[in-house]
Amino acid sequence: MSITSTEFLSVVQATNSPLPESQADKFSYVRLLDIVRAVIAEKHSNELASALDSPEAAKTLKALILKYCVQELAGREFEQEALVEKIYQDMAGLGILTEYLHDPNVEEVNINGYGLIEITYPDHVRYLCNDEAFPTPEAALDMAKRMVRMGGMLLDNQTPRVDSYIGGGTRISAMIPPAVPPECGLIASIRKQSRSSITRAQLLDSGSATAEMLDFLTLCLCNGISIGLSGSTGSGKTTDQAFLLNEYIRRNEDYNNRVFVIEDSRELNLLSYDTANGRPARVLHTTTKPAPNPITMLDLIVGSLRFNPSLIVPAEVRDGAAYQAAIAGQTGHTILTAFHSDNARDAYKRLVSMCVTAQTGLSDERLLEICAGAWPVMVFKKQLRDNSRKYMEIFEATGVDNGKLIGSTLFKFVIMETERDGHGKVVKVHGEHRRTGCISPVLFSRLRDNGVPETELLRLFPDAARKERDYE
Repeated sequence: MSITSTEFLSVVQATNSPLPESQADKFSYVRLLDIVRAVIAEKHSNELASALDSPEAAKTLKALILKYCVQELAGREFEQEALVEKIYQDMAGLGILTEYLHDPNVEEVNINGYGLIEITYPDHVRYLCNDEAFPTPEAALDMAKRMVRMGGMLLDNQTPRVDSYIGGGTRISAMIPPAVPPECGLIASIRKQSRSSITRAQLLDSGSATAEMLDFLTLCLCNGISIGLSGSTGSGKTTDQAFLLNEYIRRNEDYNNRVFVIEDSRELNLLSYDTANGRPARVLHTTTKPAPNPITMLDLIVGSLRFNPSLIVPAEVRDGAAYQAAIAGQTGHTILTAFHSDNARDAYKRLVSMCVTAQTGLSDERLLEICAGAWPVMVFKKQLRDNSRKYMEIFEATGVDNGKLIGSTLFKFVIMETERDGHGKVVKVHGEHRRTGCISPVLFSRLRDNGVPETELLRLFPDAARKERDYE
């Protein structure tokens, strides 16, 4: 008996209930979905995991779905395209969110209850509400459970708050009842992984930084000076981390230029081969693992020391792992890491607060000394009200005196005017980057001794030689 398009759609609209009992074949969409899902999960797990992030993988997965549908519905006619698409969306797709999560221009998706979804682009936000959002709290809840399952996590009444991953790195944080009111369905924040690498030209053209700022940071990283990247959510820390690492891969000529990367999920888009220099990128990628049998960032930082790395990259530290990273930074390793803070000086306070959770027994002043020594250079980046992202400060820490951080701001973005439209909305933040300080004699000597030409240092900081003479 033929399964018509109308009959199939009635199945979908009835929330996956079977067709009326009067039909001899008793076609059950739920049963078919379970069968196809089980076979694909067993035999084609890679295609299933990659479907969200890769259109090619999604196409392959749909072909596999059709193959198993044909096998199960042998001898019957059915609307192939509609059935395959429905199974795909219920098994690996994300319904109304799919097109936005595939869109390379979308940076973030926030679900503020089932009836309101925010789609964040680089220069604006689109709102999906009423008929464009989820039809019911239950529909939103089902979608959230499906999303977190893609990262191997379970979202239910016992675990109503979950951090997970969708596909190959897109992060999702979700809360459902009883952590939120039942009538809301859920709240969730989805941060997408950037598939493209930002270039030096893009950073300069967008006004994020100046050439001198990028030159200085690259010199530091390639010559043994650790860097901290601080800022709020959405400020672009991961993007800048990838840029600096790719610059390191291209420019570092040390025989030991091995990079040990530690992430919660693979997000950093790095070179695998340095074409200009005809050499492979020596990058070791590792990821943490949740319970049971967790592998933490602290575990991997400790483990990284056994792999003789030149550069250790704890992609984002949030807890006591910061202390282990600081200790590694004081024992001859270069550390590049990112974390949340509100300005460059406060970034060191934030590091201390994370180190305290490691229960070292050390005083806050001693921990501040350790962090200032481990990360001599601190970058603070911010997303401004016009949605532009700027390097607001590059700060050099030189020590601690009576519990207070000592150092100077080397570069700063100075806001001159905030332009608003007729409704009072900020449309443009006008300002400029300025060099506001000079590197310390200690940092000047370290960079010079590590191989940076003195002429290059004097180009960036003309007063550096005089300061060194005065220091001596």
